[in-house]
Amino acid sequence: MRQQYKRQRRPRHWVLLTILLVILVVLISAGVMINKATKPLSQARVHAETVAKDSGHLTSTQDFYWTNLNTTYYTISGQNKAKQKVYVIVPKTGKKVTVLKQTDGISRNTVLQQVWKRNPKKVLSAALSIFNGKPAWQVSYLSQSGKLCYLTYQYSNGKVLQQIANI
Repeated sequence: MRQQYKRQRRPRHWVLLTILLVILVVLISAGVMINKATKPLSQARVHAETVAKDSGHLTSTQDFYWTNLNTTYYTISGQNKAKQKVYVIVPKTGKKVTVLKQTDGISRNTVLQQVWKRNPKKVLSAALSIFNGKPAWQVSYLSQSGKLCYLTYQYSNGKVLQQIANI
């Protein structure tokens, strides 16, 4: 009597190779898309840091903020040659740079504490910018009902300069 051998069904090597190739293509595509999506932010940061180091005499940089309401401003926090902690506010054009000592105004944490007292659902951003010709913290957040809100605090004393609620 002849024995019949049952063939085991094994995935063929080309099927596995195709699956791996598809996964590799998806991962590479995702990487390229992420790189393209973040490139403007990276370029803006490099531009702002260069201007801040030249105009604000920064020796080191820490945080980067970007605001874009009527005018685009980039803000870099860092330390200058005199070892003072400063903010350098750079307009997108790179002209008329504003340098502020961090000790001359309220901190980002102080601003955020004030915003959290309003019981927002989520704080979207808090960035130092120029508002009506003066330095100001601009904060955007979502109210409990999910509506967009803006608060602008004067940098020097924390006074609310503008409040836009429930957009």
